[in-house]
This record gives sequence, C-alpha cells and structure tokens, in this order.
Amino acid sequence: MQANLNPSWDGSLIYLPHAARVLCLVYFGYKSIPALYLAEISGPLVFGSVIPDPQMLFLAMVSVLSVPFALFVLSIMGFSLGHTRQSPLNKRNYRHIALIVIVSAMFNALLVNLVLAEFDVNYFGKTPDVIQVARFFVGDILGAATVIVVLAVTFRPLISRPKGNSD
Repeated sequence: MQANLNPSWDGSLIYLPHAARVLCLVYFGYKSIPALYLAEISGPLVFGSVIPDPQMLFLAMVSVLSVPFALFVLSIMGFSLGHTRQSPLNKRNYRHIALIVIVSAMFNALLVNLVLAEFDVNYFGKTPDVIQVARFFVGDILGAATVIVVLAVTFRPLISRPKGNSD
C-alpha cells in the first residue's frame, strides 16, 4: 500500500495472494505465518521497488493474521480444522476451504480498511468506504477461487493417477 495513492483507489477485483494465506495456513499450520508475513512485506519491494513504511508493515500483519483469526473464530463456533472426514472442517473438502476463504476475506476486508481509515491513507475523515470494503472482500474471494481452481485442474491428473502405474 502506497500512501500517495489516489483517494478513490478501490483495491483489486481479483487478489491472488489471499489464496496463499489461506492455503499455507490450512495445510502447513501456524508455522507458516512468518514466511507469509515476509512475503507480504517483501513483495512490493521486489516487484515495485517500494520500501515498506511502518503503516505498510502493520497492514501486512493485519492481512496475514486475518486467516488465523478466521480459523480461531470458526473453532470457537465448533468448526475446528482437522485431518479426518469426521472433522468439522476437513482440509480435503473444497467447501470447507471455501468457508475459510470467505470468513478470512471478510475479516481481512474489514480490518485492513479500518486500519487504512485510522491511518488516513485512503479515507478522509476516518470514514471507511463500504464499496472499498466490498471490493477487498470480493477481490480476496475471487483471487482465492481462481488460484484454487487452477491448482485443482493442474494437480488433478497427478492425484487421480492409478497407484500401480509407473509411467
């Protein structure tokens, strides 16, 4: 996030990194948080030569922690992430992954935009814009859905291949 952006900036319509946050935390656990945070803060530096400022560092932490917060809230509601088919949230079920994507996208959109409003980066008068929150929410969901569909199509032949076949 750059502080010199136009105040009418609305966020991405398809934001692919949210899929990385969700998939890494679901499949690799909480130990992936430091790597996700480093990726979040180093991405703008590598691809845009933007040096992260303290606001950007805090926003990156809020974004990365939106997924563990969603998992925590789902766990409190009785939907803990597990490894078996009987688990309320199963890693192999795309519907469960979609639920985690949606809940974490909601937290990310709300929390990041509240922080942006507090820092007066994109908002004047500390008033969050509902349209921008919605664009963050939709962008995270569409980005994660895009990545998950591409991964499912790409890896389906590898997963469904018969075990006895040694091509």
